[in-house]
Amino acid sequence: MTLYTEKIQPEGESSSSVLLEIMYGYMIPQAVYVAAKLGIADILSNGAKTTDEIAKAAEVNPQIIYHLMRMLVSVGVFSGEDNGKFCLNSLGKHLLTGTSDSLRGTVMAMGGLLYPIWSNLLSMTKTGERAFESIFKVSFYDYLKENSESAANFNEWMKETTREWLVPVMEAYDFSEVKTLVDVGGGTGSLTSVILKANPKMQAILFDREDGVVGAEAVLEAAGVTNRCQIVVGNFFESVPPSGDLYLLSRILLNWDDTQAMKILKNCHQVMKPEDRLVLIEVILPEGKMSPFLGIANLNLFLLGINFIRTEEELCNLLSSGGFKVINTLKTAGIITVLEAKPA
Repeated sequence: MTLYTEKIQPEGESSSSVLLEIMYGYMIPQAVYVAAKLGIADILSNGAKTTDEIAKAAEVNPQIIYHLMRMLVSVGVFSGEDNGKFCLNSLGKHLLTGTSDSLRGTVMAMGGLLYPIWSNLLSMTKTGERAFESIFKVSFYDYLKENSESAANFNEWMKETTREWLVPVMEAYDFSEVKTLVDVGGGTGSLTSVILKANPKMQAILFDREDGVVGAEAVLEAAGVTNRCQIVVGNFFESVPPSGDLYLLSRILLNWDDTQAMKILKNCHQVMKPEDRLVLIEVILPEGKMSPFLGIANLNLFLLGINFIRTEEELCNLLSSGGFKVINTLKTAGIITVLEAKPA
């Protein structure tokens, strides 16, 4: 499936084979998730291994791991050698821990958090009940507070997906005149660190909950910007740090319904001066045709018990109700839109 463009059936391919590929496709992500959970890529990082060697290192059943590995080889995630050993390839390397192009956090979050809730799509469609709370018996963000491993995987997922649209955002918006950036809900600081590195005179405040900023010091240190970024722990539903001249909300409002989003906006508005700017980095739902990625992301968000992705009109109306006037809208080369606003 081509995720980022409108789905077009390949010429000459029968509709039945396309549908079968879609239906069987859900099994592959679970197999990849198991491989990530077991750390198989890390086990193979220093050379090819036999089934018994993999099973011993991962502490699993050798017969099952043999068939799992063969299945993953068949879809290209790992490679098999003539001597019966399995090894890493370019695709499997994305499951390594802690590398600059790792997607392990994304795989872990999808397999552990998203996969279970999609089984409730039918029930949710009939009842409107949020799938995450139905399965986990607690709201999504409360679950992350109580489960450190899931929170860590979620933070890694956000950091990894940030890499995808980071360059288009940096190309679209000029941060060079900003003196003090306040990254509201900035998590581990992956975006803040890149902006600071590109703008050596800028100072920043990274603001998020305590569980949100876990790992932020390491991210900032790796970028060499620790001395220019203050980490502040707090709740953006209660207040936002003052003293910034640009307040950044990167994929924040889409995670909350209108009432909650309004609280965040009003708390930003309360500490901002008339000349300060608010910048939203958002995924926006188009009115017409859309890519499979946006369709999936839209349902994912609702299944998590959060919200449907807003259209541009809905987002602008929300900003207006929060006391802001949109002064600039920038479409990036990726799926992200940058909206710049000022206090009205």
